[in-house]
Amino acid sequence: MTGSRQEVKGGDRLSLLQMVLRIPGFLLAISVHEYSHARTAFRLGDDTAERAGRMTIEPWAHIDVVGALMLLMFGFGWASPVPVDPYRLRNPRKDMAKVALAGPVANFITFAILQMLVVLLVTRVTFAGTRWAYVPDILQKAAIINASLGLFNLIPVPPLDGSRILAVFLPPSMADTWGMLERYGFVILVVLLVTNVIGAVLGPILEVMLALTQTLAFSLSKLVFPVRPR
Repeated sequence: MTGSRQEVKGGDRLSLLQMVLRIPGFLLAISVHEYSHARTAFRLGDDTAERAGRMTIEPWAHIDVVGALMLLMFGFGWASPVPVDPYRLRNPRKDMAKVALAGPVANFITFAILQMLVVLLVTRVTFAGTRWAYVPDILQKAAIINASLGLFNLIPVPPLDGSRILAVFLPPSMADTWGMLERYGFVILVVLLVTNVIGAVLGPILEVMLALTQTLAFSLSKLVFPVRPR
């Protein structure tokens, strides 16, 4: 029985460690995501987020407690939405879609950079046994969190970014149906998360993204640091 308790405690410590290692990636992901929303809105004529102090890379300005816990524990979550006034945008309907798309795109770019950086580092630098031993793991988790946040927000369910993008393509006849969906959007998201539908759909997409970026990174590593014959 003592051995079993020790294994459980070891597992708890491991889980806590993995959660702690996710924190830098989470802070980076929400900062990049929400800043991109705010900056895009500002460029398109709406300074609401800028006046609210949300056009910043500072993560504490963007944290939503529930979304943060979901992202840290389950890999899918959200930040506090950046305020956007569509009527201040030059072309409210299309510009709202551009603002919505900016967040996920920024996360995908950050994911690609981090993933390639991880491959370049682990193939060229020895981290084991040094004070920097957790650096590759932190960067890898940051890459995955950025990809997960970007993919999650592309789900076309209100209030996620995907719903704002989809709204541009919906005919006026669906306005009432869409309005009803917006009222129950959060409930729908909770059901999809609890039943693991989101994980089942987005998981394979994430695996493909990881495989593609790792292949690209290895190719880049060989190109930048070619192996010289002895």
